[in-house]
Amino acid sequence: MSQQASNDFSKTMADDLQPKTAFAFGQESRELRAADIDAARRAFLKAGAALLGSLGIAGCAQPSEGEPTAQRPTGPDRGDEADRGAQEGVRPEDLRRWRAIRGRPYQEGPVHVPGVCRLPGPNAKRNWPDRDKYRGARRVPGMCQLCSTVCGIIGYVKDGRLLKIEGNPKDPNSRGHLCARGQAGLNHQYHPERLLYPLKRVGARGEGRWRRISWDEALDEIAERLRAIRESGHPEDFAFHQGRSRSKDAVARFLRAFGTPTQLNHRALCSGARRAANLTYLWESDWDLNDVENAKYILNFGSNAFEAHQGHVPFANRIQNGRFRNGAKLVTFDVRLSNMAGASDEWFAPFPGTDGAIALAMAHTILKENLHDEEFIHRWTNVTVEELRRHLADRTPEWAEAVSGVPAADIRRIAIEFAKAAPACTTMCNRGSSAHLNGYYNDRAIHLLNALVGSVGKKGGWCWSPYSGVDPDLQPPPMPPSVKKWHVLEDPPEYALANVWRRMRVGEIVYLYLLQGRAKLRAYMTYNLDSPLTWPEESLTKDVLCNEELIEFHVCINCFYNETAHYADIVLPWTTYLERWDLDARASYNLRPYVGLRTPMVEPLGEARDIRDFFPELARRIGGGMEKWYAYGSTEDYMRQWAAKVPVDPRTGKGGLDRLLEDGVWENTEREPYYEPYNRPLSDEELEGAEIDPQTGIITRDGIGIGIMQDGRAVRGFATPSRKFEIRSLFVNCVGRNEDCTRLIRNSGITSTHPRPPQHAGHIVEISPLPDWFQPEEHQELADDELIMTSFKWNVHNHGRTMHLKWLAEIVHSNPAWINPQTARRLGLEDGDWVEITSYFSRHLEKVSPHVVHFTERDDTGRLVVSRMRIPVVVMPGIHPRAIAISNSCGHWQYTNVAQARRGKPRGGHVVGYDLQAMRDEDWERNMWWEDVSGGDPRKWRPNTGNGWNQNRLLPIAPDPISGQQAFHSTVVRIRKLTVAEPAR
Repeated sequence: MSQQASNDFSKTMADDLQPKTAFAFGQESRELRAADIDAARRAFLKAGAALLGSLGIAGCAQPSEGEPTAQRPTGPDRGDEADRGAQEGVRPEDLRRWRAIRGRPYQEGPVHVPGVCRLPGPNAKRNWPDRDKYRGARRVPGMCQLCSTVCGIIGYVKDGRLLKIEGNPKDPNSRGHLCARGQAGLNHQYHPERLLYPLKRVGARGEGRWRRISWDEALDEIAERLRAIRESGHPEDFAFHQGRSRSKDAVARFLRAFGTPTQLNHRALCSGARRAANLTYLWESDWDLNDVENAKYILNFGSNAFEAHQGHVPFANRIQNGRFRNGAKLVTFDVRLSNMAGASDEWFAPFPGTDGAIALAMAHTILKENLHDEEFIHRWTNVTVEELRRHLADRTPEWAEAVSGVPAADIRRIAIEFAKAAPACTTMCNRGSSAHLNGYYNDRAIHLLNALVGSVGKKGGWCWSPYSGVDPDLQPPPMPPSVKKWHVLEDPPEYALANVWRRMRVGEIVYLYLLQGRAKLRAYMTYNLDSPLTWPEESLTKDVLCNEELIEFHVCINCFYNETAHYADIVLPWTTYLERWDLDARASYNLRPYVGLRTPMVEPLGEARDIRDFFPELARRIGGGMEKWYAYGSTEDYMRQWAAKVPVDPRTGKGGLDRLLEDGVWENTEREPYYEPYNRPLSDEELEGAEIDPQTGIITRDGIGIGIMQDGRAVRGFATPSRKFEIRSLFVNCVGRNEDCTRLIRNSGITSTHPRPPQHAGHIVEISPLPDWFQPEEHQELADDELIMTSFKWNVHNHGRTMHLKWLAEIVHSNPAWINPQTARRLGLEDGDWVEITSYFSRHLEKVSPHVVHFTERDDTGRLVVSRMRIPVVVMPGIHPRAIAISNSCGHWQYTNVAQARRGKPRGGHVVGYDLQAMRDEDWERNMWWEDVSGGDPRKWRPNTGNGWNQNRLLPIAPDPISGQQAFHSTVVRIRKLTVAEPAR
């Protein structure tokens, strides 16, 4: 109902319900008034019934001028409303009141948009739920891609249209569960602002002026540019920058065939430090898989698996099973009261970045109380108990309390509880502990606890799997050889552990290094990326993307016109995950490999195309031999070759791709769960021709490590240089110093690991061989008006990729800053007050990473100022008093009207890439109730309106000096209350 209609109706009802006699008082007056109200209500309902009958099944107002005939109410008994009402004995004023609250039908094009009710008003639910809606629909399996968890899904398709998405119960990871993001996939698929046609820039870059072009025109221009780069002898000047890519094989094929090593990603903005810590201990896996379903004690540091985790739905499901079926206790240390912290048995809010200190104090306690697993430490680690006691001697609970604020008694008690639950106990952590300048050390310290109590690799303990993706038995058609060239953006020499085990890369430095002249790109292709919104230093990112001297040519591949597309030269419309092919999987919580299928549930809308479909065309246009790597046939032919080894299901007689098309997923149940792989005996075949080092017991064959002797048995051991769980890592120490690590790599058997290249010479990073911890200098003495800024993610959003989905954006679209009541009192703040936040560059990084310092403004304390932003605050106890929390995902200035909380029809030069005739959603055109109409003036802003604030405006480029992990949670900020009279700026 419109506001005016509501006001008119209220006034009419108020007038009609006034007492009819001025002399009626007391009880008689109340009875007369009640009778009038009851009579009016009956008359109003009678009018509604008569009017609905007159409108047949429509129940809607007359169409407005120029409205399509198809939208008009139909029915043989439509007739004239007044005559119909008169026949029913309804008063004209009742009909007038009824008309005042009727909605008019939403207009839409031929493609029905989910959530747009064709029949507003009470009659909209006349046949709701529609019992025939899914009759005759096909169930098509697939895999979600609205977050990194890639849960198995089932789509219901009827008449070529996707009607519903639900979880696939055959998926061994997600087990049929699906979160709100997955359900909102319909919004993604049928969004009226989907980019459906290629665009070419016609104005200045970033000006937003475009013309629609054909695919042939787009591919011809791209091929011409790329061919010139390839033939110049410097193919590395072409960079491919991906956000979340689940088509890794297709990307690798194209880049290898082209000959460029410059493949960039966002991993350092996500999980670089955590992966580096895992690899330091394990080598064969960069991801721990906590066996929480079988655990008795779960010790969580900074992970919010109930809302935001790479294993989100599968992991959360198993955590709850472990708690309620297995009696596991869940204890959480998190600076903020996350959903997971709130659902824990105990929650502690430590000072930001002190997770590692707490973990080391727990390790100290376990050793002091003699609750450690002596046998595991002796047999399976490369240190002794006495060495650990000496190393941790001063890391007492009292020391940890002094830096973290968590009571020493609680640290001691929890450490003892954890150890007594062994081996069915596990730690877990994520960005809350790792996305700090000391994040690598935080996570190494946390993982150490599992080794001390012997829960490493045990059922219910701290586990891992080498199957971090698609079952390794399945191989795509032959790939081009790896590229041997080097590029500073792909492998910056300052970050020792970023690329030695995996090509994790340091994405946050890309635009800074371009600005500094350390690199120049002749061609830049972005894929599913929104770096202006999700990268630190938003303004720097935008400036570099606009600079045609630093980036000569920019091609953006995306489903939507987002902030990255805004700064491109050509934008290509990408298919959604519901329209394309992939084999996909995540690290398996069942600890055995599996594979899922992403398949086109429906035909792509407009001219949207996947890279699997247009990369072969682009390769043929570039020529020079690239085309030979695409001789496999069609995309479906490729998928059939890749899935060929999926065994036949005896129940259906189907194998390979046909089995996946039916079930959506296959789990290799012939492999045992990956428990205690270090104890697996080596076979006679493996030992043939092997040699045993008499000093270390390490078994090698052809100079490559394959196992270790334990009590006269030849066993696999860990895939590390010592073949043990490496509490002491000589490797990271040597790598940091640029020393030769060849022998260590060969002993590990992970020969894909490489020493640092010659280009890293002179870049020395001191890395402690043992788990340690330090506190950044700027955190040690905070002024009264200074806080440490942290970020977090809501369970309905995923970085900057989901704010365009109206079912989710309506739930969360704004993100005021959280502060503690103690902080609010100290700063004189109340709920809804506006503050100005000034952010500072790290004093620690100024000393150890001067190459990233590019700020010039210093405040009265001499610190480098990064940026300033104005934002309202929310006062709540669920945050540490020395922290301020701002969620991410908000603050879009492109990426659809929904993401921008902007009511009305789409506008801008890029709309030539839309199909606004076929796809329209009047729902948010008319009902964007959270639109901010304040014009940027805090004095006029209404709470819970607007598109929020992009926290990355405040964040400096701040890579952890060891792994390159962006320190999202370490920035010191100053808070200043804004007065009501202060104008916006």
